[in-house]
Amino acid sequence: MHIQGLYRWLNKNLRGKKGQQGFTLIELLVVVTILGVLAGIVTLSLVGLTTNASVQSCNSEYKTVQAALDAFMAANNVDTINSGGPTKSMTTQLLPLGASVPTGALSLYNANPSVTSPNYTRNGTTQFTYTWDPHGKIYAIVGPPGCNVL
Repeated sequence: MHIQGLYRWLNKNLRGKKGQQGFTLIELLVVVTILGVLAGIVTLSLVGLTTNASVQSCNSEYKTVQAALDAFMAANNVDTINSGGPTKSMTTQLLPLGASVPTGALSLYNANPSVTSPNYTRNGTTQFTYTWDPHGKIYAIVGPPGCNVL
């Protein structure tokens, strides 16, 4: 007799009332909307991270190439060089203005560096395209949108 009373109590209290056997459409729509908003926030934050990474990459490479041009001019004791670019190649021959091509032609990158022809940068090509003036100052970069370090 005691077991039947427990069974009745469980049957009465643990079963849902008639018509409440699941979620309503409104409840499901609210949950889906919340998940959609959260997914949108995550997507927008990831897009911002990749854009920021491209700009930081541009800034870093610009500083490296500008430092290589400055080091080249200091090591060769020149104030002016031939204007360069637009180029991605760091093997572009740089000459002091007025020098002839066979004598004194050097580049920022040399595949076989030596004492007389060192490397001023680690890579032979760059990710972006650079243009510089006769004083070795970079004045144009073709890169990702937002790459405005100049």
